[in-house]
Amino acid sequence: MEKTYLTIAKIIFEPVIMVNDSMADGTGWKRFALKAKKTEIDTVKSFYFESKESPMYFVPGQHIVMRFHDLEGDQRGKMRHFSISTSPLEGKYIGITTTVDPNGSPFKKKLDSVKVGEDVDILGPVGNFTFESKIWNDRIIVLIAGGIGITPFRSMIRYALSTSGNFRIHLFYSGKSGKEFIFRDEIDKMAATDKRLRIFYTSTGETASGTPNNHAGRIDHDFITTNVEDLGNSFFYICGPPRMVEEIAGTARSDLGIEKDRIKTEQFLGY
Repeated sequence: MEKTYLTIAKIIFEPVIMVNDSMADGTGWKRFALKAKKTEIDTVKSFYFESKESPMYFVPGQHIVMRFHDLEGDQRGKMRHFSISTSPLEGKYIGITTTVDPNGSPFKKKLDSVKVGEDVDILGPVGNFTFESKIWNDRIIVLIAGGIGITPFRSMIRYALSTSGNFRIHLFYSGKSGKEFIFRDEIDKMAATDKRLRIFYTSTGETASGTPNNHAGRIDHDFITTNVEDLGNSFFYICGPPRMVEEIAGTARSDLGIEKDRIKTEQFLGY
């Protein structure tokens, strides 16, 4: 199942598509109906969509582009990129998880106002920040997430743990406080039932509990080396705010000796 599904998805969607407003009237857009909303934490919601045409095949870690034709007054335009937070094996829906703030952008307000049953335009999937069995097998996979940057990792982890792959996942998750760890209960349950997954939380805005997997401060050289036993056999994925991604990628290369081709990064704008 794993090999067949990912082969199909990669054949169709492997190229990286650069999307901008000039593509607003182009081909490839499909209509998706909103099927459900879920509040994850106070300022974060998940939205679940179903294609009104053919199903969307995607590789864990990819993202979609959404647009609202009638949106006005948003300085960033009528479109946004969203990582897919659901696994390909979770059924016919695709899910996105994003911050929703009453004082946020016109786009986010429009998204939050969509009612169950209403349609949106979606293009994709897009991107190569993805799960790849040839990379993961027989390795330590270091996933480093900042805030909402956890979203592609939820897709990767849920999918990967459904396979029999021989890998170990070390998830480092940074937030301002313990209240901001999205999917925490779900991820903790996955770690409790599958020893291939270990989780290390770090809070930048409060004192941590002092337990081995709860750290106070930023994700840094010491925190990583203390918890990753074999850096020479590791592969890094880093996702979050641009500054965090750049700093940790730089640390991985210069201080930890991780070659550039063993690091994948994705920056989330709009923080």
